[in-house]
Amino acid sequence: MSLTDALRLPQYSAEEIRAVTDEAGRRGSYVAAHAYSPEAIQHAVHNGVRSIEHGNLLDSETAQLMAKSDSYLVPTLVAADAMERRGADSGLNAVSQGKNAELLTAGKEALSLAHAMGVNIGFGSDLMGSLEDDQLLGVRLQMEVLGVLQALRSMTSVNADLLQDPTLGRLAPGSVGDAVILDGNPFDDPAALWDKTRPRVVVMAGATDVQ
Repeated sequence: MSLTDALRLPQYSAEEIRAVTDEAGRRGSYVAAHAYSPEAIQHAVHNGVRSIEHGNLLDSETAQLMAKSDSYLVPTLVAADAMERRGADSGLNAVSQGKNAELLTAGKEALSLAHAMGVNIGFGSDLMGSLEDDQLLGVRLQMEVLGVLQALRSMTSVNADLLQDPTLGRLAPGSVGDAVILDGNPFDDPAALWDKTRPRVVVMAGATDVQ
């Protein structure tokens, strides 16, 4: 969204990124980078970044690198979609709107390519402030590209693997047991996942909340 920084330009040196990824690794953690272009994604992955957020301009060569490196892509499709629909009302300037439009048209193609190449695909929205109420729309957008099963995996087991926490994202002995109970089968009725007017039961660590 910056008025002056190019979308394709990696903003950190290899030495700077490696210092961060090395330190994170020593602490048992990992690094996520916001990157859009093949140049920026490759620069991040080559220097130890585990998760790429956005990746809208991903190409085939870069997707292959990510798959080989066991990297993760968190596509955040809804971020560009929300800014396209609501950015002007939120005060987004014309330059940033133009950059966002470029990302919006490429995002679904990049996600489809990543899936075809075997990249680990997680789920996230990158929505903040007044746009947070569009969170569930991101579920629909990702499902349109990946299908129901892969989108559900992105939100559960793949995200758990990305976070390096085997107690999350699964219903199994030793897991935390968080769950969402819907009023429909998403394989027959996908809108049950994102329709905010539909009832749902949220189970967190054994406690329930009807929404």
